[in-house]
Amino acid sequence: MMHNEMIISADAQEANFREICMGNIVPKTLYRSSHPIKDNKQGKAHAILAIRAKIASVLNLCDTESGLAGKAFIAPWYSKLYKNNHIIALGMNFGFTSDSFNKKLKKALQFIINSDGPYLIHCHAGVDRTGFVSMVLESFMGATIEEIAADYLESFNSSFGSSIYTEVSKCDMMVVMENLSVMGGYAVITDQNLQGIAENYLKKTIKLTAEETTLLKYKLSGQTLVT
Repeated sequence: MMHNEMIISADAQEANFREICMGNIVPKTLYRSSHPIKDNKQGKAHAILAIRAKIASVLNLCDTESGLAGKAFIAPWYSKLYKNNHIIALGMNFGFTSDSFNKKLKKALQFIINSDGPYLIHCHAGVDRTGFVSMVLESFMGATIEEIAADYLESFNSSFGSSIYTEVSKCDMMVVMENLSVMGGYAVITDQNLQGIAENYLKKTIKLTAEETTLLKYKLSGQTLVT
């Protein structure tokens, strides 16, 4: 059993696949990874890990709808979700402050609200775009800066590098703080103000309604909203 767990752990690192469980995010609800399909081949580790996690909905941050349509079939588990409209293809860029990125992030979060988990977030490497979206959700759900930084930097232990940060800067805590500060207009971020800044970011910048932010919180915390 111990040997099997070590193999699974190695596979997870190779796929940059892991659970996000911090703050008020309920266990076995939110996951992140690199792309499950690369070079027209299915990632075997992704398949094993996704099926084991019972992934029900996927946020694909990098592919467009037309691009995904031509390759989703390569991975049977992924194809099944795609055919049942449980994958959203967002085609997001690296401009985390751009109007285009904000509009697509809004669609991503509305997809979570209107879908059932467990959820998987991925881009190509699962580092930059996935890292930023994960940070937003982690902050919104009450995680500490230390927890968020540990999750973000763990991606650099995988075989995938950052697309926008150099070898010198990519593991620097300043990268984490810079990304977090995007939500607050580059204001000083602390554990005490981070959750409030994230919620305000979702309402004012991403333009989720108050009802949507409440529903998102309930989805990720595993609570049932009583009306």
